[in-house]
Order: sequence, then C-alpha cells, then structure tokens
Amino acid sequence: MNKTFNTPKIKLAGDCAIIVDIGDSIHPEINSKVHDFCSTLENNKPTWVREIIPAYKGLLIYFNPLEIELSDLNLYINENYNKISKSATPNNKLIIIPTYYGGEFGPDLDNVINHTNLSKNEVIKTHSSVNYLVYAIGFSPGFPYLGGLPEKLNTPRLKNPRIKIPAGSVAIAETQTGIYPSATPGGWQIIGKTPLKLFDHNRNPPVLLNPGDKIKFEPIKSIKLYKTLEKEISLNKYKIETDEI
Repeated sequence: MNKTFNTPKIKLAGDCAIIVDIGDSIHPEINSKVHDFCSTLENNKPTWVREIIPAYKGLLIYFNPLEIELSDLNLYINENYNKISKSATPNNKLIIIPTYYGGEFGPDLDNVINHTNLSKNEVIKTHSSVNYLVYAIGFSPGFPYLGGLPEKLNTPRLKNPRIKIPAGSVAIAETQTGIYPSATPGGWQIIGKTPLKLFDHNRNPPVLLNPGDKIKFEPIKSIKLYKTLEKEISLNKYKIETDEI
C-alpha cells in the first residue's frame, strides 16, 4: 500500500529499546520520511536517548529506562513526529561504485544467470543500469541495504551460506542487492567485487555510505584495471567518483 502512518506505531523491543514504524512497506518516500524523522529526533535528543537507528520503514530507539517512563517516551515520539523537519537539502549526488563482475570475484554469477535465464552481459548491464537507494546500514558496519534491484534479477539466497565472504563483494539476495564491507559469513549470491573500502576504521568517518545515499555500479572491464584501482585506493590516491541526478 506504501502508506505513511498519521501517527507512528510504537512497540517494545526489550526493556531499553522501542521500534517506531512510520509506514507499512518498503518504499523510497516512506524511507525518506524515516530519515527526516531521525534528523528531527537527533535535533531534539534528550539525555535519556542513547541511540537512534534508522531502518527501512521505521526507527530503533535505545533509551535509559531508569530516566524515562514509557508514557513520556510515547509523548516524546508523537510530539516530534508532528514536527518532522523537511529542511534538509535533497541528496542529488550519485556515488559511483566501480565493480568487476564474474570470475573469481563473482563466483555466483552463473547461479544468477541460470536462475534468471539472462546472459552474463544482460545480468551485468541490468544490475549496473540502476540508481540504487541506500535504505539502511546494518548486519555489519557499513553494509548497505540497497533498494531498486530490477525484478528480473530476483535470485534466492544460497542454500548453504559461506563461512567467509571477501570484503567488497557485491551480492544479490531475492529483491535486494548489497556490498559486504568486511570479510564476514553470508548467504547472498556473489556476482562481483568493488575495490572500494566501505568500512575503514582508520578513516573519518569510517563508513563510506549512509542511509539516503544513492549509488550506481560501474563495470570494471578488466582485472588489470581492477588491480590498478585497488592500488590507488590503498595509497589514498583514488577519488570517489560522483555524478548529479
């Protein structure tokens, strides 16, 4: 239905957190309002609010239960919901993610080809032709959950997840696509890899992408070019490419 609620739906998530849903589905407009609401709360953040985490269609809010009653917490949420700020400048910048598809970097590309009945070139062209929205960051530091994957690329997760997926792996899971920022277990179909570092604890800020960002994958045409970009990035000589949309 893609409906934004007139009043937020609040439910407990343990004794020190609540989930606040503001819409009924995953949709760009609802997600945009999530981030507007998050900004509003951050600008009116009392000491008893520990952390505010935006997601697809709502927020997870950690609070100190020794400092606030649930009735006052609900009042705080509803009052701020009625004054959501829309003063933020629209994000019209598109971040380019260079990606090498297939080969040793995309061991599951054949799975996607077989499942979708598309050719290798069709899979790559389709996946890299979309401007994706970063709906949320989660699972591991810097992992972007991206919305906008074309329906014809819909491919199920692996039946047997891998113990370790290399950092930078670009993957598909059903209606989503994403990028593994660090080496972790995972069950998504790996179709390629980017040399960009999505998470670097030595960088400020350490996370490359944020909720609300828009990205586009750009195919790297050869392993040689991939290695060149990887070296430039390791030497801090690579400048992230962007485009206006």
